[in-house]
Amino acid sequence: MNYKTLIGSLAFLCLAASVQAQALPDAPFQQEYHEAYPMPTAGANDVKAVAFDGAERLWAATAEGVRYLEGGTWKAPEGGTQLGTTYALYRDSKGTLWAGTWNGIYKVTPKGVVSGGLTGALINAIDGGDPLFAGGPHGIWKLVHGKWEAVGGSWHKMVHAVHVAPANQMWVGTGSGLYLQSLTSPAETRVFSRPDVLLSSNVSSLTLLADGTLCIGTTGGLDFYKGAKRVRSLTAKDGMPSYRVRSVTQDAEGRLWAATEMGVVRYDAGRWTLRHSRRWLLSDDTRSVAIGKDGTAWVATAAGVDAIRRRKMTLADKADYYLQMIRARHIRPPGLVGPAVLVTPGDLSKSFIEDDDNDGEHTAMYLAMESMRYAVTKNPTARDNAKVAFHALMELQRATGTDHFIARSILPVSTPPRHEVDQTITPERAAAMYLDNPREKPIEKRWLLTKDGKWFWKRDASSDEVDGHVFGYAVYYDLAATEEEKRLVADQVDRIIGGIVAHGYVLQDIDGKGTQWANWSPESLNRDKTWREERFGNSTEMLSYLGVAYHVTQKQKYLDAVKYLVEKHGYAKNMASMSYVTPSEYTHINDELLVMVFHNLFTNTATPALEKSALTALRSWHKTCRRDGIPFYDFIFNRFSGQQVPLDRAMETLRDWPLDHIEWTVDNSRRADVQWDRTPGAPANFLTRILPRSEIGLCMWDQEPYFATMGRNGEREDRPNDWLLAYWMGRYYGIIGSPE
Repeated sequence: MNYKTLIGSLAFLCLAASVQAQALPDAPFQQEYHEAYPMPTAGANDVKAVAFDGAERLWAATAEGVRYLEGGTWKAPEGGTQLGTTYALYRDSKGTLWAGTWNGIYKVTPKGVVSGGLTGALINAIDGGDPLFAGGPHGIWKLVHGKWEAVGGSWHKMVHAVHVAPANQMWVGTGSGLYLQSLTSPAETRVFSRPDVLLSSNVSSLTLLADGTLCIGTTGGLDFYKGAKRVRSLTAKDGMPSYRVRSVTQDAEGRLWAATEMGVVRYDAGRWTLRHSRRWLLSDDTRSVAIGKDGTAWVATAAGVDAIRRRKMTLADKADYYLQMIRARHIRPPGLVGPAVLVTPGDLSKSFIEDDDNDGEHTAMYLAMESMRYAVTKNPTARDNAKVAFHALMELQRATGTDHFIARSILPVSTPPRHEVDQTITPERAAAMYLDNPREKPIEKRWLLTKDGKWFWKRDASSDEVDGHVFGYAVYYDLAATEEEKRLVADQVDRIIGGIVAHGYVLQDIDGKGTQWANWSPESLNRDKTWREERFGNSTEMLSYLGVAYHVTQKQKYLDAVKYLVEKHGYAKNMASMSYVTPSEYTHINDELLVMVFHNLFTNTATPALEKSALTALRSWHKTCRRDGIPFYDFIFNRFSGQQVPLDRAMETLRDWPLDHIEWTVDNSRRADVQWDRTPGAPANFLTRILPRSEIGLCMWDQEPYFATMGRNGEREDRPNDWLLAYWMGRYYGIIGSPE
C-alpha cells in the first residue's frame, strides 16, 4: 500500500461531500446586557417599586423614601428621604407621579415632595386617573374634586393591588382572593379564589394589557381575565421558570415582564426567559419592572435597581467585542491566554491572569482562532496575534530544557504559582491518591526553574495539552504562517511528536517516565484495562498527530508509525469503536478535545485505511452531543462527516451567549421548569436539558452545561476564545456568512 501517494484522500472526500450549501446569514439581533444602579445606603437599596414620571425620568420607591435617576446618579428631592418606607409609584394620565408610603400618599417631583391629601394610612396600591384610587390594609379611597372619599364594599384587608374596571367596577387583589367590587352598590361584591378560576388566591398585581385583558399576578403564576371570566393561565406546567409573581408589566412589543422571588420572568409569544443571578440583577428578589421608551427594562430589587438593556448586534459585532476583551485582560507574558482573576469579585478594573493546567491548550485555541480570522479577513493584526501565540507555545517547550517535552504553564520568577505548588507526599497520602486514580503520578516538585532563571515551568503535561498544541500548530501552518514561520512550526511539531514516538508513544517527563495522562502506547490502550475508557479517543489522537507531523515535515517515519499502529495494533479499529454511551464515562472535556483531533484527522489524513474508521468515529461520537447545540461541535460535524445536522440551536447558542464573561454563580436548582436527570451514572446536579446560555453560569465548550448550579461568585472573568474559535471556524468554512 502506498501511504504517501494517498495522503489527504480522506480530507478531500469529506470536504467535497460536506461543504455548506449556503452560509447562514449573520442577521442583526437584539443582544441583552446588564447595568447595575445601586443606591447609596442599605435602606435605599431595598427598592419596592420603580416608575417613570411624565418627563420619562426614572424614580425608585425605597425603604428610605424616593429617589430619581439623573445622569446615572440617584438623587433625592426635597423631603424625599423623609417619606420613610415607600411602597408604590404610579403615573396618572396627566403625568403626575404619586408615591404610596407607610403613612399616606404624596406627589413627587425633582423639586420636592408634597402631600397628596391622604395621610395616616399605609398606601401600597394606586390606580386610575380621574378619579384616582389608592388603598392598602386600612381601606381604599378615591380622589374626587381634590378630596379623598372612602370606597364602600367588602374585601380582604390584605390589599396588594387595585384596578378600576369599566361599568363602575373595581378589582381588588388581596392575599386571600380576587374581588370584583361595584362602585355604585357596595353590597355587590364577587369573590374569585377557587382553583378553577384563579391559580392562587394570593393575588399580587393587576395589570391591564394592551388588548384589554386583565393580567392577574399571583403566587401560582399568571391568570388572564376578559371581563369577569378567566380566559387562560400561565404557570409552571406551561414552562414558567418562576411563578411566585410580585408584579407584571407589558412592554411596547407586547412582552410580559413578571417580577418574581427568583428573578424577572419574560413571556414572549410562548417563549420564556429568566433573568436572574448577579449577571443580570443585584438581587434575585425582584419587586417591579418599568420599561423605558428605548425598551430598557428597569428592575426594582432588594439590593438596588438594575437595567436590562439591549443593543442591535451581529455575530461579527459580538466577535469584535470579545476580541477586545481577550486582548485587554486575558493575555499574559509571553503571550499565554487565560482567565482574569478579579481582585474584587465582579470588578473588572483590577485583575491578573493566574496559572492554569491548560494554558497551552487555551493559547493554542486562540492561535487557531486568530489564524482563521486572518484567513477570512486578511487582517494583518490577526496574523501578528497568531504569531505571538505560536511563539508563546514554543516557550512552553523551550522552558523544559528538553528536545520534546512541553510545560503546562510558565510564570515569570517574580510571579509565584497559585496552583499545585510544591508539596510533601507521604506514602499514606500516595496510597489514597492511587485509590482515587490508579494512574496517579505523585509529584512533589511540580514547578521548576528554567536554566536561564527567568521562568518557573510546570511539569506533567497531559494529552489535552498535546491535542491543543497540535491543533493550533496545524491551523497556523495552513492559514497564517509565513514560510519562515512554517519552518518553525515543522520543527516544533517534529520535536514534540517525534519525541512521543521515540519514547514508545508516551509523553516522557524529565524523570524519564511518562506523564499521568499523555499515553498513547499500544501496550496501555490495547492491553491495560485501566486505559479502556481512553482506547478509542487516544487512538484517534495519535493518528491525527502523525498526520499533522507528516503534513508539516514530510518525514517518512510518521507514515511508518501510522502503518505500524494501524496494521499491527488495530488503531483504526479502536477509533471506529468510539462510544460514549455510558453516562459516567462521558464528559464535554472529551468532546472539546475530540473536535480538535477530528479537525486535524480530516484535514491531514495520513492513510486511506483510516477513511471508513474516521467517518464512523465522527458520526458515532456526535450522536452523544448532538442534542447540545454546541457550535464548535456541530460545525466540525457538518464540515467533515458527509452529513448535515440543523444549526439553528448552534447559532442561537452564539447569539444568546452573554456579553458578560464574569463567572457569576447561577443557581437554577429552584426553577419550576427543570427536571433532574436521574439516569444511573449521571452526576447528581445534572438537569435533563441545557437551559439557554444567558440563563446558566458561564460554561465553555469543555465544561458541563447540564449542571443546575455553576460559577465562581464573580471571582474571575473567563477568556472568550471558545466562542471566538467557534465563530471564526464557522466563518472560515462558509457556515456563517458575512454580517448583513
